[in-house]
Amino acid sequence: MGKIRRRKIRVFLLVLLLVVVMGCQRDKEGIPPDKIKVGALFPLSGDLKDKGTDSANGVRLAAEEINRAGGIAALDGARMEIVFADTRGKPEVGAKETERLIKEEGVVAVVGTYQSSVTKPASQVAEKLKTPFIVSISIADIITERGFRHTFRIQPKAKFYARDQVQFLKDLEKLAGFSVKRVALLHENTDFGTSAALAQKAALRAHGLEVVAEVGYKAEGVTNLHKEVAQALAARPDVILTVTYLMDSILIRRALAESGAAVLMVDTAGGTVSPEYIQILGPLAEGTLTMAEYSKFAAGGRELNERFHKRFGVDITGDSAHAYQAVLVLKDALERSGSLEKDRLREALSTTDIPKGPQLVLPAERLRFDKSGQNEFAQLYVVQIQDGELAPVWPAQYATAKVKINR
Repeated sequence: MGKIRRRKIRVFLLVLLLVVVMGCQRDKEGIPPDKIKVGALFPLSGDLKDKGTDSANGVRLAAEEINRAGGIAALDGARMEIVFADTRGKPEVGAKETERLIKEEGVVAVVGTYQSSVTKPASQVAEKLKTPFIVSISIADIITERGFRHTFRIQPKAKFYARDQVQFLKDLEKLAGFSVKRVALLHENTDFGTSAALAQKAALRAHGLEVVAEVGYKAEGVTNLHKEVAQALAARPDVILTVTYLMDSILIRRALAESGAAVLMVDTAGGTVSPEYIQILGPLAEGTLTMAEYSKFAAGGRELNERFHKRFGVDITGDSAHAYQAVLVLKDALERSGSLEKDRLREALSTTDIPKGPQLVLPAERLRFDKSGQNEFAQLYVVQIQDGELAPVWPAQYATAKVKINR
């Protein structure tokens, strides 16, 4: 056999092999997936286990409802499979688990994480690996201010909390005849507390309100906050704005009660929105004011709360509602992209625009991400614990009760 003929045969076989391989690859890509793996990253152990479990249950409920309704139609009914991972409340663990979810589990996107200090490094890993990261709860402004293309936040950022919190303080005069001029800040000192306090100071000063004190503390393992509360009270504020987790919020409330000071406390959707806050404090929790990202008393809220309560035996909270919403946002993007290819999915997420309706469970007219990945229409309630319930008292269009102030 001549050299030319042998060369032709080799070339023919090589071309044939390439055709077969490409054909198999096309067939592989053309086969719709039967499941879509989604990472859910929360503190499922440690001090914040209650918050992590609450968020994880929001993800569970949304995925279960989507799957029962037929899955992702654009992918021939592929079902969502949630892969849970535990951050243990530690930034380094959150980063490692994000990498594991993406590289080893093969998730198409990650939802998480509750703590800003964990979300920052976790979303940085996702950005490096070009995987969408949907932030359900974590308020630090920096999360969506780093120029990342794959990070999308459902929750309002710290500036939004401060904006609405201060507007509520300004509105208190017409709502309850209570004029606010002097404000003290009392906050835990992780990214959550420090970013919120920074935004609060800027918003208060912009509205002509005086910041008379700022007191920070370490929430992890804290057992007594009488000293810190006394420091805040010594500045003679009209209102104390707090940024808390669960146990520190309880300690602050008890210390305020024991001081006998009639100073208004307004929390930043921290421990005060946890069911345990009311359960542990009982009547002492009455009158507490706090920001909230969700209310079962809002339009459509009662139906979702009933489904959540039936499934998990407790009421839905802002944490679980935002995790639930994050999965609905991912479903919407999957339907519009019709693909598990991450670039196409990222593009679909960036053009999200969900109007008020069944797919939007949060208090807003629409859900849309700006160029930074922040939900630009994210809004908040101010709720007050009245008769053991978190009753919305602000803004007026969502209020189901009047604010009560004990003087």
